[in-house]
Parts: sequence; C-alpha cells; structure tokens
Amino acid sequence: MSGDSEWLFDTYKRTMRVFVAQVHGWDEDSQRAGFAKSVRQGTCQILMCEGKRSGFVHWEIEPDLIWLRMLCVVPDMQNKSIGSQAIAQVMSLSSHLQKPLYLHVFASNRFAYDWYRKIGFVEIENDGGVCIMVFDSSSQSGMAQQHA
Repeated sequence: MSGDSEWLFDTYKRTMRVFVAQVHGWDEDSQRAGFAKSVRQGTCQILMCEGKRSGFVHWEIEPDLIWLRMLCVVPDMQNKSIGSQAIAQVMSLSSHLQKPLYLHVFASNRFAYDWYRKIGFVEIENDGGVCIMVFDSSSQSGMAQQHA
C-alpha cells in the first residue's frame, strides 16, 4: 500500500480539506504527517469502481470496539454506492466480531452526517466541530433495505 500513499493523501485532501480547515485549520505538513501515521494503524482498503481507484476506507479494531477512521470517496465517483458498499463491509466485520462500530464526522459535513444517521448511526457526542457516532445495530435492517 506504500506505493499508493500519495494517491491516498490526495484523496483525503480532496474530500476532507474544507472540513478539517474549518475545525483545525489546514497545515499541509502536519496533515500529511498525521495522515501517514493514521493509515499505518489498522486496515486501509482502496475502493475500486469501474476499474478505477475511487476512494478508500480505513478502520481500526481495538480491544472493545471498531473505529471507522476514514471513508473517502473521490468527488466525481460519489453517489455510486461506493461508500455504502464499503461501510457495509465494516458493519459486517463489527457484527462478526460483536464489537460496536464508532466514527468521527465533522459537524459541518452535513451530507456525511445525514448519511450516517440514515444508515443507522447515532450521535453520542458533539463538541460543535466533530461528532462521535456509534452504529445502532437495531437499525441494520435499514442498511440492508438500502442495498436491496
């Protein structure tokens, strides 16, 4: 995956820069270093669609939970169920391991926030900049219906 590191960072930057900048400010060097450190932890999978790299999903399994660290879909590949398929895979892992699935989402990223709510995530904390959400497994039937 190291050969893909520049593409991964560019995808992260293209999809997340505006939201990161609103909350933390954007410093290219610190973002690049933080991103590189983050993707070395856990599992990072490149998402393919129509034979092209279209995004990535990054998660980390901890002793008592799973963190969805990042789900980034290239802007011109959004709205093609790429993110839905990726999150379904992580939800399945969460269910199989019987560990709750958590994520952070920028409060200003209303599209992502609303999508996570729609597929069954519940906000448990919000500092005004970043929300922590947990997947409510009793809502999983809603996700299954979306894929039908």
